[in-house]
Amino acid sequence: MKKTLLFIFLIAASHLFAQTSSTGMQTLLSNLSAEIEVNGTNNTTTLTISGPSNVWFGIGFGAQSMAGDVDIFMTDGNTIRDAFSIAKNVPPADAQQDWVLVSNNVSGSTRTIVANRPNDTGDAKDFVFSSSATTLPIIYAVGSSTTYAQHTNRGITILGLTLGISEAKRLDFEMSPNPASEEITIQLPVGSNDASIEFYDYIGRLALSKKITF
Repeated sequence: MKKTLLFIFLIAASHLFAQTSSTGMQTLLSNLSAEIEVNGTNNTTTLTISGPSNVWFGIGFGAQSMAGDVDIFMTDGNTIRDAFSIAKNVPPADAQQDWVLVSNNVSGSTRTIVANRPNDTGDAKDFVFSSSATTLPIIYAVGSSTTYAQHTNRGITILGLTLGISEAKRLDFEMSPNPASEEITIQLPVGSNDASIEFYDYIGRLALSKKITF
């Protein structure tokens, strides 16, 4: 009975921490800003981008020039486009549209788009986001109308991705054998980076506290 209670307390006290990285909201131009958050737990990248409500704007990932096939996210205000660059031409839409629109809001003259997609879409034309990256080169541009055409303003920069531990989450995991006399195996969910494990005895006293980093 004592061993069984110890494992029950273990389950109640175990916390798994989800690792994410974010650029924070960064000003790219006087009328353009963006934030990129890469979640290593659910393998999803979320883009928040704000620009003029009456023209198209976009951002490209993993490059510092328009040369070659740069993965581009664009919006004309009504729709979003998963595109790729062809030097000195309007980026055409990718055959595989991976970005999913979450919200499209206008406040005054500013439009804010939130969209997400898998970190790795499996599409050779898409940039692969990593939650363990420390920097992210990007390109960006703003047009003169809602019709995709040559940009009127553009730029390049390298954004810093700050690694962080999200709020503690109690997630499902597997443990065996239960009960056990000497050793146990704990199977954590994919994407877990740290686990804080506390063992209590049958009267609720802390017997062992251990943090595991992967």
